[in-house]
Amino acid sequence: MRNLRIASLSLFAALALVAPAVSASAVVPTPPATVTDLPTVYVTLTDLPAKDTLSFIQANKDIPVASQVDIADGTTTQTLKCTTLPTDAAPDGVACPNIKGHGNFTWTLDKKSYQLKFDKKTAVLGMLPGKTWILIANRADPSLLRNRTTLELARQFGMYGTPESRFVDLVVNGQDLGSYLLTDKVTVTKFDATKPDSHVALTNTQGVLVEMDSHYGAADPFHFTTAKSKSIFTLKDSYVGFKNDPGVVLDADTQAGWNDAQSTINTLEGLLYAPNPDWTKISALIDVDSFIKYYFVSEFVENPDVASSSVYFYKDGPTDKLHAGPVWDYDISLGNYANANRGGNPTEDYVKNELLTVKGNGPFDWWTQLFRNQSFAAQANATYETLKSSVSDVPTKIDSYQAHLLQSAAHNFVVWPNILGQASVIAFNGGHSPITSTWAAEVALLRTWASQRASYLAHAYGANVPVLRYSAQVQNIGWQPTVSTGQMVGTTGRSLRAEAIKITDTNTTTTGAIVGNAHVQNLGWMGYQAPGAVIGTIGRSLRMEAIQLKLTGALATSYNISYRVFVQNRGWMSWVSNGATAGTTGLSLRIEALQIRIAKK
Repeated sequence: MRNLRIASLSLFAALALVAPAVSASAVVPTPPATVTDLPTVYVTLTDLPAKDTLSFIQANKDIPVASQVDIADGTTTQTLKCTTLPTDAAPDGVACPNIKGHGNFTWTLDKKSYQLKFDKKTAVLGMLPGKTWILIANRADPSLLRNRTTLELARQFGMYGTPESRFVDLVVNGQDLGSYLLTDKVTVTKFDATKPDSHVALTNTQGVLVEMDSHYGAADPFHFTTAKSKSIFTLKDSYVGFKNDPGVVLDADTQAGWNDAQSTINTLEGLLYAPNPDWTKISALIDVDSFIKYYFVSEFVENPDVASSSVYFYKDGPTDKLHAGPVWDYDISLGNYANANRGGNPTEDYVKNELLTVKGNGPFDWWTQLFRNQSFAAQANATYETLKSSVSDVPTKIDSYQAHLLQSAAHNFVVWPNILGQASVIAFNGGHSPITSTWAAEVALLRTWASQRASYLAHAYGANVPVLRYSAQVQNIGWQPTVSTGQMVGTTGRSLRAEAIKITDTNTTTTGAIVGNAHVQNLGWMGYQAPGAVIGTIGRSLRMEAIQLKLTGALATSYNISYRVFVQNRGWMSWVSNGATAGTTGLSLRIEALQIRIAKK
């Protein structure tokens, strides 16, 4: 029967890969048959008559509806259903699977995401058992691949608790809803050494999972705002379990874990934002390896939400360190936005400049602060040596996902003919628009962006790649805190002149140095200064107008140094390299900020 269904979709596939189709006309089959060559999740609403329609769910996102769930793979069917049908006395049924809406902004779109919840942990489609599953619509992602690509990369990195996922087709009450990504929800479970688990499996009764969510977190009863960055954190789950609903009183263990998480986060922010951060104290509070891996996932995909929402952390009780992860929600990443501040530039130093590159998306910039620490930057370089092959393999993974999803994607754009060739639903916020006219073209855009991004990171990070350390002397401020490779020094939007810089390199056995030359107000070019010396002037109230930087010795043989400056009335100017001039001369325009980076040739 599957082969017959595949044959009937050949016309759909041709239409969807060439131009938007006009309507869906295929009759939805029944289990164990599938809509395309992928598994199909069939949800039949079995609740009380007032609740047994898809329109009810779409009008009441947070009300669960009792259902029967059939998961068909073409030869067999896994059926999950109520043991007792819902009644007025037990409106949610007894031991009933249920479905409800899922998402915030994405819930406002026509193709919606849903949550399935079973009465007990259940293994589906070869994935480890889970109780709560999300059907991600990927409406904002015309490639349909960004979430799966990122989740699988995190799994290859070995990130704890990364959800498993499978591509499926979805039918609710006989209505064909197209292609979805079925994925386990980010939740806490109780650790059991005898049972493999893909959740945040904790051992301590005071263990908690929290989310940084400055977009929507203030609506949750259990949330707090951090003292320094003013970011909003919410309590998402705990070892004991709870509902983040109005009027709920936390049990003693969850309350203790939540109090401890708040204290840890505020203490960490106090250390991160200190003028001279104490790395010994910072590294005693956080699991550094998880923070580095989370950074590289977010940095590779250039996720604009990293400054605002869907950023998870957990602690396995008060004696544990704070861990970054699991990862979640990447449909708007990987070049889905056209503008640079939301991830459109695949050669950007993105997450380590959160308030520069992700400006306006949120107040959260922990990784900017972490990279001020030489030890964190050095460990990130070393760790990337072990992660690089997984990142470099992403374009090949995208090819395999494309082949796997070919028929389901073709059918999806028949069911939803208003996507390809149309304005992006995130166009208002800088999303690339219009969407190309074929799914294959959208996948090609994704693959090209990922290839360019992987190449950039492969040159910028590695075990022996130098870590640049530099600071700037700024009008009315003095010497700013030292930062690391690729980060911004100086100011933007404050009309303050940068007067001098100092640059050194660490973390490498390669011999050589960095030398610089500054063009200074009233003085002109001052000549190249000795390695580590001040470039520009101090205490003379003179603006730097242009700079030239270059490498010497073996560094110059193996690496390129690049830099760009933010200039009065001009903004950020183009990157230049290896002794070229950045800035202006003869125009009396001040440099206000700069970035410097080094990369393997």
